[in-house]
Amino acid sequence: FKTEDAIVNGTGAGQPAGFTGSAALVSVAKTSGQTADTITAANVQAMWSRMPGRNRANAVWLINQDAEPSLAAAVVGDTPVYLPPLGLTDTPYSRLFNRPVLPVEYCSTLGDANDILLVDLSQYQMIDKGGVRSDSSIHVRFLYDESTFRFLYRCDGQSMWSSAVTQYKGSNTQSPFISLAARA
Repeated sequence: FKTEDAIVNGTGAGQPAGFTGSAALVSVAKTSGQTADTITAANVQAMWSRMPGRNRANAVWLINQDAEPSLAAAVVGDTPVYLPPLGLTDTPYSRLFNRPVLPVEYCSTLGDANDILLVDLSQYQMIDKGGVRSDSSIHVRFLYDESTFRFLYRCDGQSMWSSAVTQYKGSNTQSPFISLAARA
């Protein structure tokens, strides 16, 4: 859990540098007049347009679970943009733009920045040094007839992109890490 949280939100100081703190993160602004603590179809479309075309096949949506009701209400005309896995799709995950939606605890609460993320995690580089190391000792709490355990896992990671890029023939920046700005 701590490793996955660091991949998303890590500071890079004694832990992996999370992609939400990366210079490559593109933050999409809310639409004008948007109600606080909502996600609209226009937000989702704006985020999708900022993902480079070559990265879309690997992209996934990471959301705070509190965002699901807001996504379920998002429509374009009469067509919903969010498809829950209730027999409407053949996957165990909900879908946005036919990409999986994964509710995770690492995303901010609804309405805050990073409550919904569109990411291509193949563009995040991670390395570990060995596996999990476990140690135990009967000596630390000997007087209380207790044993202690310690588990160590050494890893590091960061975005493979040093910054967002501007399209060759366009004006918007694009990145494999897209966030929706705060809507308070």
